[in-house]
Amino acid sequence: MVPVRTGLDERLDQLRNQLVDDANELMRIYSVAVDSLISLDVDNVNQVLAARDEARKIFWERTGDILLVLSLNQPMMGDLRMISTFLRGSDTIERGMRHARDISQTSSLLAHELEIDKIPHDLIGLIQTMNKLLMDMISNIFDSINSKSGLNIEYISNKWDEIGNIWESCQEVISVTPGAEIGSKPGRLNLFRAISRMERTGYNFVRFADHWHHALNNEWISIEN
Repeated sequence: MVPVRTGLDERLDQLRNQLVDDANELMRIYSVAVDSLISLDVDNVNQVLAARDEARKIFWERTGDILLVLSLNQPMMGDLRMISTFLRGSDTIERGMRHARDISQTSSLLAHELEIDKIPHDLIGLIQTMNKLLMDMISNIFDSINSKSGLNIEYISNKWDEIGNIWESCQEVISVTPGAEIGSKPGRLNLFRAISRMERTGYNFVRFADHWHHALNNEWISIEN
């Protein structure tokens, strides 16, 4: 029997467009959270927290949409690879929003509870660089998704390597900064937590890029290695 594909291609395009829109919103909110951290300006923290709550709702909506596609059609193997990748992408974006929330909460703790006026200048530059690398990498991945074209694997791999190097430099700066400048042990631990969230966001999107490559080519790769 011929598989039922009525409207399947259109539904897959809709899921793909939704995923790209969700990623653009993540990048916007993530940059707001990082800006709050480097400036210790907590005016936008509530915006980030609200966006994280909304992302959780959207994730469940996207999951429902994907299951609906499965229930209404008989997708071929290539379609199933694409559908599973969209589900992985929705989860990765929701996790990124969670990380943005954690980063913004760190800025609130440093400014309000620990009464820190600013974080070390060297650390500001490193965090800005890491966020730029992260946003460039995510944008490149979703440009590929939007155009349904192959990934620039070398570009993503190089960005990931640079993110790892910057992450290590951030840890070194935080470790040697006098406690009085960063809120002693609580401030140091929360700064470690914030930069580790950025590194994990990068890792999650590199793994997601592996899935997108598999969806397109039926070939597993491991970009982080």
